[in-house]
Amino acid sequence: MKADKILRWAYPALGVIVTFLTLVWWYWPAGHDGVDVTKHPIGRDFINNWAAPQLAFNGRLDVLFDTTGYHQAIQQLFGYPIPFHNWGYPPFTLLFFWPLGKLPYFWALALWTVLLFAAFAYVATRFVARPQRPYMVVALALSPACLMNAIGGQNGFLTGALMLGGVLAMQKRPVLGGALFGLLTWKPQLGLGLPLALLALRAWKTIAAACVVTALLIGASIAAFGIEPWRQYLGETSAYQLRLLQNFRGFFTLMMTSVLAEARAFHIPYAVAAVIQAAVSIPVALTSAWAVTRTDDVRRRAFVIASAAPLITPYAFNYDLTAVTACLIWRFLDDPPRELSWKNLVFRAGWLIPIVLMPLNLFGIGVAPAVLIAVFAVAVREAVKPPRVAAA
Repeated sequence: MKADKILRWAYPALGVIVTFLTLVWWYWPAGHDGVDVTKHPIGRDFINNWAAPQLAFNGRLDVLFDTTGYHQAIQQLFGYPIPFHNWGYPPFTLLFFWPLGKLPYFWALALWTVLLFAAFAYVATRFVARPQRPYMVVALALSPACLMNAIGGQNGFLTGALMLGGVLAMQKRPVLGGALFGLLTWKPQLGLGLPLALLALRAWKTIAAACVVTALLIGASIAAFGIEPWRQYLGETSAYQLRLLQNFRGFFTLMMTSVLAEARAFHIPYAVAAVIQAAVSIPVALTSAWAVTRTDDVRRRAFVIASAAPLITPYAFNYDLTAVTACLIWRFLDDPPRELSWKNLVFRAGWLIPIVLMPLNLFGIGVAPAVLIAVFAVAVREAVKPPRVAAA
C-alpha cells in the first residue's frame, strides 16, 4: 500500500519539479518587467488572441495577413518593441476572441488561462469516479503539458476540452459531440484523423453536426468580415506556415513534436521530411480508425484519437498534448502501476515529453515522435485488448 501511494503521487511530484525548474528557466533571467526570456510579454502566444480582434474590429483586418504590418501594429498596442508575431487562425476565431480584446492584457490572459483550464478539467473529470476527481485536477494542474499552456498563454486547454469532450459525448449525445468537433476546426490540423474515425464508427449524426457547426462558423465570419479574409487565410497564411516548416528556424522549433519537425531538426530536406511524415500519418490515421471500432469504452477511444493527433499532423506542439496527458491520468487511476514495467515507462515518458523535448531538441536529441508512437501503440493495444483493471 505504501508503494502504491508513492507511485500515485509520482506524476504530480514530477510535475512540481519540472514546474519549478521551468519557471526559473523561463522567467528568472527576464527580471520583473513582465516579459519572459524570449522578450515576449508574459503569456507569449496569447498576444494574438488579444491583439488581433482589436485590429479586426477597428478597421484594420487586412493587417492580420501582412506579417510586417501585423508585427508593427502589435508593438503599437503594447507601446514597446516585442519579438516577431504572426496571425495563423481562421477568421471566425476573431468573433470568439473579441471580448478578450476589450480587457487589459493581463486581465484577459488571466481569464483565458483560468476559465479554459476549468473547462478542460471539467471535461477530463466527467468520466472519473467522484472520489478521484480532486486528485485528477491536481495531477492535471501540475502536468508538464498544462504547465506549458499556463506559462505560455497557449490554447491547449481549449483544444483538449473540445477533442476529449467530443469523443466522450458522441456515444450518448452525438449532436453535442459533433458540435464540439466543429468548434475544433479553429485548429484544423489537430482534427485530421477525426473524419476517418467517425466514418469507421458510422457516427452520421456526429458528422452532420460537425459539418453544420463548421458551416455556421464560416458563414458568421463571412457575414462579419466578408470573403476576402478567407482568401487571405487559405492563401497567404497557409503559405507562410508552410514556409516556417521549410525554413525551420526560431524558438518555436524547440516546441514542435511532429515527425516532420524532428526530421527537419536533423537537417533532412523538407521534401524528404514530408514523405517521412506521410509514411507515419497515413498508417496512424488508418490504425486509429480501426482501433476505435474495437472498443465501446469512450475513454479508450479518446486515448486512441488524442494520441494519434500529434502523429498525424505535421504541425503539432508540446502544448497540444493536454488531451494525451488527461488520458494518461485516466489510465493511471484505472490501473495504478505496481511495478516498473515497459508500459509504465512509456506513460512516464509521455507525461514528461511536453517539457523535456525542449532541452532535448536544443541539443539535437529529437525523441518526441518515438515517445508519442509508443504511447499511441499502447492506446491501440488497450482499445483492441483491454487490460485487466485492478479492483478499486
